[in-house]
Amino acid sequence: MVTLISLLTFMAFYLLYGTSKKMATIGELGIGKWTGEHKKIAQAASLALMIFSLGLSCFLWGLGSGTFTFFILLMTVASLVILLAPLRLLNYPFLGVLFIGSILFETLLF
Repeated sequence: MVTLISLLTFMAFYLLYGTSKKMATIGELGIGKWTGEHKKIAQAASLALMIFSLGLSCFLWGLGSGTFTFFILLMTVASLVILLAPLRLLNYPFLGVLFIGSILFETLLF
């Protein structure tokens, strides 16, 4: 569940990052060009994903802890996207290994 919340938060922030005017179109994940052309749809989808992720976080940890955890996760994801996207390190193999490792740690440790 934590991995799903993290994945949804990452997708939501990456969509918002793609709609920024300051971002150079990288297109590493294939949605950079689409978000530049469809900004309103991307922003609405990003907002929906963030609200859904916040809801799942509040469902899992409770209202106060879930909100706090969501914002900590959002700050972490935002920092990583802003640092790693211009270096072109956010690609499918890297993200696949990251989230598969996260799922393995989540299932093995809990």
